[in-house]
Amino acid sequence: MTGLREQKRERTRRQLVDAADRLFRERGYAETTVADIAAAAGVSTRTAFTYFATKDDLLFPDADERVRLAVDALEQRAGDDEPIPALLRALQGADIAVTDLLGDRAALRVALVESEPSVRGHALRRLADAQTAIGDALHRAYPDRYSPVQAAALVGAFVGAASAAAAAVAREAEGMTEAQRHAALTAAVGDALAPWTTERT
Repeated sequence: MTGLREQKRERTRRQLVDAADRLFRERGYAETTVADIAAAAGVSTRTAFTYFATKDDLLFPDADERVRLAVDALEQRAGDDEPIPALLRALQGADIAVTDLLGDRAALRVALVESEPSVRGHALRRLADAQTAIGDALHRAYPDRYSPVQAAALVGAFVGAASAAAAAVAREAEGMTEAQRHAALTAAVGDALAPWTTERT
């Protein structure tokens, strides 16, 4: 059962994210400060910085948690799991590189990644960090199958395909439902990853 303090923290965190999204749309990213976001969320600037170290972090509030979920999934896999299915389940279960580009805030995030150099750099750094963490976890899970370099290459191929497809779907998502966006993404990623996921005879 979640305690009252944790519920309050999660509520404050969500208020900050919602306020940031609203102000980024209304005023523009560069014109919005963390102090503005804190005021709109009804908290102090100091409090805002205890939740998010930078303004960029407010755009990707759940990224670190999703990476942790993917790493945990690999570490807790069944002993007889083959590496490719295990990796796919870990990435799909955590929605790595997808949630921020296909969710309700997709259009805002894609627009800012494409128009704001600092946001683009932040997004690329987060993606690189995610690939490193998951690649390391894949190597630890299957040390006899993949060297650190091979694991990094495999994870990079999977995450790169998902993130590129998600960004493309988000740009073309006007008029599409959430289910249609995910279906388009699933089909595109499936085609891109066919060389790894299709059984060879």
